[in-house]
Amino acid sequence: MQYKAISADGHVNEPPDLWTKNLPDKYKDRGPHVIETPKTKGHAWIMEDQQRPSVMGFSSMYFKSQGKRFDRASLIEQFKQMKNRGVRYEDLFPGSWDPHERVKEIIEDRIDAEVIFNGVGTVWNGIKLMRDKDLALACYKVYNDWMVEFQEAAPERFFCCATLPTTGIEDCMEELERCYDMGLRTVQLEAYPSGSFSDPTPEDEQFWARAVEMDIPVNVHTQFFFPYGDLGSKITAEGVAESKVRAKEKGVDIDAGTFPVILWRMMQSGVFERHPKLRLVGSEVQCGWMPYYLEKFDESVKRNRAEWNLPLLPSEYFDRNVWLVYIEDELGAINRHNIGVNKIMWGPDFPHSSSAWPVDYELGREILERAGSTESEIERIMWKNCADVFNIPYDDPKTISVTA
Repeated sequence: MQYKAISADGHVNEPPDLWTKNLPDKYKDRGPHVIETPKTKGHAWIMEDQQRPSVMGFSSMYFKSQGKRFDRASLIEQFKQMKNRGVRYEDLFPGSWDPHERVKEIIEDRIDAEVIFNGVGTVWNGIKLMRDKDLALACYKVYNDWMVEFQEAAPERFFCCATLPTTGIEDCMEELERCYDMGLRTVQLEAYPSGSFSDPTPEDEQFWARAVEMDIPVNVHTQFFFPYGDLGSKITAEGVAESKVRAKEKGVDIDAGTFPVILWRMMQSGVFERHPKLRLVGSEVQCGWMPYYLEKFDESVKRNRAEWNLPLLPSEYFDRNVWLVYIEDELGAINRHNIGVNKIMWGPDFPHSSSAWPVDYELGREILERAGSTESEIERIMWKNCADVFNIPYDDPKTISVTA
């Protein structure tokens, strides 16, 4: 197949009956389920041990604009109507959970294929914070079974991530094997493989080694915890601090689970030195910040060589082991050669509010063109890097791709 656009960052919104229908009977009343919020009459997720519902909002858009689906003329009006609560499932694009409808939606967006991640702000904080680890594990398995079904509906278009459990290394390894056997060829981490939300551990070594043997990329989607549910807050500067306080009460350090910190800790602990063929993808982390980050990281290492017992510099581990996914990043496009053209992947985040559906492809090209990208560079960033990293087969391109 010949591609012009592969999104390295697409999402689902999990069906409202996914867990009530598919969990074992003993868990159905305790697992994730959808409620109507009393004030806004929107939908929200709730489950055992969760006190604050995870409302359907920015992570669950686009909602339909007065029934004008697939109408570019209504795009500006859709932006105006965005809201972070009071959204119901019937407001969402059905392709959020129906793979057949999803094909229609991405074709309208001029996207050929997608790497698919979970809903992020829906159920995942609640599942990770469950005290009953057996219940949490069952929730992960139900979701991954559904991901297999979603992918099988259009295997040439959907490359779905298994979301791995945070309930311990044994569960993580067993689910990795199970999902691989079912046909999923990439994984999304919600914690380090051991279940730690803060630091890599020696237990993780078997996971990194097995991922290399399987030849699958490992994804961290922005961070381990998002400000939803019991960690939720208002979308303000004060709300960020409030979310961190709530996380601390749950024993969670939000900053430790952000991608820049995860990357630093994996580098300095020698994960990439011990596993030189490991592929780590920072999904939706943008890329314009990376040259400065690596410059300062390298400088720190050079000044403190006694505390850095690894043979390569951080920038060299990045060049070998790490890839980044951006949505819209003008500065990243301008700095593509300082980052590495072969290190950057494009993903418009559909159907979340960051997407510019149905003009994601046009906007993606426009940003690269404004930055002076060649056609070969555009080809590589908008689909070929993704195909290479995620082992997506394709016909030889019409142009010769360059790496920089």
